[in-house]
Amino acid sequence: MKLSNFFLLWVFGFFLLLSFNLFIEAFIFEWLGWNGTDKNDWFFALWWGFVVVWALYGFLKLYSIWSKSDQDL
Repeated sequence: MKLSNFFLLWVFGFFLLLSFNLFIEAFIFEWLGWNGTDKNDWFFALWWGFVVVWALYGFLKLYSIWSKSDQDL
């Protein structure tokens, strides 16, 4: 996969994670009455875990693609 294509997909993944979080906060937590309570802490811990895993995956993959393209030169 080309570096630019992967980078765009990776950034799109962050926007997707952010959109999912905003949807859950705006509609689901409001519907359940969990905004401003401790009941939603598990969701935020899990969400930040996904964000960190996505970031680490992307950095490692970008480094791998970049180092492979440097060897081709």
